Amino acid sequence: MGCGASKPEVVETKAPAQAPPRQGEKPPPCVGLLDTHKYVKELGRGGTGETFLYEDKENNNELVAVKLIKRPLPKVIQANILREIMIQANLGEGHVNVINAKEALLTESHLALVMEYAACGSLTGYVANRWQAAQHSGLFLQEDEARYFFRQFIQAVEYCHTHFVAHRDLKLDNTLLSDDEPPLIKLCDFGFARQWEGQGAQMYTHIGTPVYMSPELINSRNGAKGYDGKQVDVWASGVLLIVMLLGTFPFDHIENPDPNTSEAHLEVWMQQIRTPWTDIPHIKNMVEKLSPEVTDLLNKIFVIDEKARITIAQIKEHPWYNVPLIPKYAEAERTINERQRRVEQYIRQRDLNISLINDRNKKLEQLVNAAAGPAVPLPHTRRTPLERIDLREEACRADAQSLGNGPALDALPDITEEGAEGTDASVSGQGSVAAVANGSQ
Repeated sequence: MGCGASKPEVVETKAPAQAPPRQGEKPPPCVGLLDTHKYVKELGRGGTGETFLYEDKENNNELVAVKLIKRPLPKVIQANILREIMIQANLGEGHVNVINAKEALLTESHLALVMEYAACGSLTGYVANRWQAAQHSGLFLQEDEARYFFRQFIQAVEYCHTHFVAHRDLKLDNTLLSDDEPPLIKLCDFGFARQWEGQGAQMYTHIGTPVYMSPELINSRNGAKGYDGKQVDVWASGVLLIVMLLGTFPFDHIENPDPNTSEAHLEVWMQQIRTPWTDIPHIKNMVEKLSPEVTDLLNKIFVIDEKARITIAQIKEHPWYNVPLIPKYAEAERTINERQRRVEQYIRQRDLNISLINDRNKKLEQLVNAAAGPAVPLPHTRRTPLERIDLREEACRADAQSLGNGPALDALPDITEEGAEGTDASVSGQGSVAAVANGSQ
């Protein structure tokens, strides 16, 4: 299978917060995992840490993704790291389209989050690999294939919202693929996610990736009005759908390529409030390639007023969303739905143990606090973690009640403006899918 957008099309590229990865680069000489995990290769780097592929020696050499964050944790990201781990622990095993969190580990030099491994990389690469095909058909993914992925994606976002979590950084890079044929998607990276309580999902932090950010999210730095986290995710879902189909972002910051600047945010925002997405110069000639039904759905998503914007529930009722899939995708979707049915049945059969969840969350808080302490100087002698917390058994018990217990996630300070702009990487919309497909970017 292809793990895959016209020449002006763009695909996201990480804006590195540190030196770019080098081919074949090894992890630090010793991270305290020699007896429990076997190193395979580097998977990627972000603003807060590096992710590597390991074999889990204690679980039949299962391949796992391990995010390593160097100690001591900077104070500016400490609360955010704790929230990320807690949210993934509570959500991970509850939905087949969300990456599972397995363990949190503390070593002499790192904090480690062990997660499920998605073998076929991100949706970014999958779309980029369709560049040649797009020269003939005009679309990177045909609408039926895009619908197959989009329905999984919306189900995962709905699951998060049902459990009072807004992701706030939905994008192709954070949508991973299994090695099934056709692939199953896995939503990942909850570093910018936020929980809310009660009926409203009002949030205030200016955070995210500019080309995916809604107008109210971009404008949140200019006032105290805030924004609805659920509707921010709806807007980003529309961007993801357009990129799957046309290989380009509807609103971009080509004149200001650095996504961490206010100029980039302003460039995107001005396009959003001044010009309908169908009239944006770099996308205007491509709209005719789309069916009237998907164009109508996108029109309802890209509404400036978040209160008038379509909701996740309404997306699921839209005619384009409900067009029957061709047999290849329909059969795969039935398999996915059956997997999800079994997950939900398993969860219903288990008693929710609030005491165990509280205990786990308190241990996680202690673990992250310990990771803020200094690392042990080299050379290291330990071959096993100092501390480890199993996230697997309790993660599948996630519901609104479990997320509201333990050290309250909403009580943790949100990531600061400095942290949002200067640590966790935003993603630039500049760059050509053709360049990515040809290996030149």
